[in-house]
Amino acid sequence: MSSIWQNNKLLRKWEKQHFKKNVNGDFNYNLAYPLEDPLVNAISNYINVKKDYIYVGAGISQFISAIVGLKEWENIILPDIEFSLYKRTALLNDKKVVYVKGIDSEEFINNLKKIKSSDKDLLCISSPRWFNGEIFTKKQIRKILEIYKGTLIIDEAYVDYSNNEKGMIDICLENDRVIIFRSFSKKFLASGYRTGYMVTTKNIDGLRNTIIPPHSVSSYSENFFISLLKDNKILKAFDDTREYIKNNRDLIYNSLKNLNGIKIIKSASNFISILFKDNELMNEIYDSLSDLAGIQKFDEVVPFIKIWINNEKFSQEIIKRIKEKII
Repeated sequence: MSSIWQNNKLLRKWEKQHFKKNVNGDFNYNLAYPLEDPLVNAISNYINVKKDYIYVGAGISQFISAIVGLKEWENIILPDIEFSLYKRTALLNDKKVVYVKGIDSEEFINNLKKIKSSDKDLLCISSPRWFNGEIFTKKQIRKILEIYKGTLIIDEAYVDYSNNEKGMIDICLENDRVIIFRSFSKKFLASGYRTGYMVTTKNIDGLRNTIIPPHSVSSYSENFFISLLKDNKILKAFDDTREYIKNNRDLIYNSLKNLNGIKIIKSASNFISILFKDNELMNEIYDSLSDLAGIQKFDEVVPFIKIWINNEKFSQEIIKRIKEKII
């Protein structure tokens, strides 16, 4: 699925048609008026959020570096399994990192209750979660905001593959302690364009001048996504693509969920994870899958294999090989 822009005739034709217009470099961006950024306006219209609360950056990684590294945080609070850039950024900025255990979301919330927090702390979570694709519910996010006193980042890089594509935007708009990260890389399978956006009502001095296109995002990427967000036919094509991915993800889950020796997580993302009690079985299954694209092995708090979803043939092959090892 990563080559959808090459393999899908509709998308390939659209990309070629827009290339000359988008690559001309005449972005006409006025640094004196950052809120007039055309991509900020396009996103504002697309998600129906006031442009004052939207920031554009070079993918979520730029937002992680900018926000996690701010001087105002005393502690960076992280799940003990999370996208490693959060930890690396915190340590590079000499922040104290506090880890919260929790393989599933309820366990995480129960352990978060034991952490003493202040308004100078920053809690970073992903939803769907980076390691297993589990999504936090609105009830759970509201509970987190009750028991935790600081600012909360919700990394929604994979939210478009869930059944709640609006994510936590409404909670973010009603609570200035919430910051949301979003990625076009996942939504449109276009990681090379390095573009994402952040939504928050929190007032952070100088933030818009820290995360500001075109210094961070190329003019081509800006123009590309402005054009894309206005094209309902292309947006529909991606809706269909994501539904196809979700169906093939669920095919793997439903076929493997009752097998002994593994724990497979019901994912709301474009990947699915298999958890193991020990490394021996994980390594055996990984070896049987390693020739396929999109297979990753992690020996973290819990050993797990992460499978990036492709087409139905791929899903059937995954199911076949794993069953051969377990049954």
